[in-house]
Amino acid sequence: MDRNELIQALRDLDSQVTSPFDLIVIGGAAMILHFAAPRATRDIDALVLQGDIAELRRAIQFVAHARGLPENWLSDAAKGFAGILPSDFQTRLSSFDFGLKHLRIYFLGRPEQAAMKIIALREQDLEDLEILLPQMSESEKQVLIQIAHHVARFRQDWAQKLQYFMQEQGWWSD
Repeated sequence: MDRNELIQALRDLDSQVTSPFDLIVIGGAAMILHFAAPRATRDIDALVLQGDIAELRRAIQFVAHARGLPENWLSDAAKGFAGILPSDFQTRLSSFDFGLKHLRIYFLGRPEQAAMKIIALREQDLEDLEILLPQMSESEKQVLIQIAHHVARFRQDWAQKLQYFMQEQGWWSD
């Protein structure tokens, strides 16, 4: 899905729910919708902050059938990465008004999005990092370092990935 298809899928989803939902769109869809990556994605990865999951799943299935999308075109499978988010991550969320009635869509800040991309580190993630990294301010780089320290408490392997990546950028010094 390209940018327009992603927005239309979210509009269709919005028309199928009746209660409010707060979603953080992450991954490739966030790169396209918020960080202006010139590419497409197969799905939308999202973290659900608020809303009835059962209602959301029914609406996702309806939109999948109506638009010929995969059953999991919107997935919360990335929630396993939510633990890397620092306690103050919500202060860096950005929202975007797609003209939706029930869905409130948010995007992670650059440091959190970059951290997820560094941990996954697939070929597409490297391309996304080429977009994110040049835009990062010094304070955002410091947040990324803080994320690495936070992650080290429970996933040393992920923390090392973050540290090594930042060392290559010249952002980390021991």
